Amino acid sequence: MSITSRQKKIMLDVKYVASIYWNKELGGRLKLLRGGRSVRAISEKTAELGERISHQYIHMLEDPERYDNSASTVSFQKISVLLKALDSNIENFFDTAITIVSIAS
Repeated sequence: MSITSRQKKIMLDVKYVASIYWNKELGGRLKLLRGGRSVRAISEKTAELGERISHQYIHMLEDPERYDNSASTVSFQKISVLLKALDSNIENFFDTAITIVSIAS
């Protein structure tokens, strides 16, 4: 295995994560998760959750290569709200994510 093909994974408290690198693969996952629901309906749902994400921005996330001004990163807050509007969460969206709950003794 070459050094360039290795990926390092770490666990990090989400309160320290400001943004997530975004690419076409994640856009495809987002579009698949949306299914037949309209981007306008999802935008309205994000507004109900307290942070409106425009339908244009959702389109841009779903197909980042189509737009010249496409975001290369997405704020953790935005993707969290968007996933909640899609009845999902970070753990389900990212296939490498795991949830660890610590219980104080």
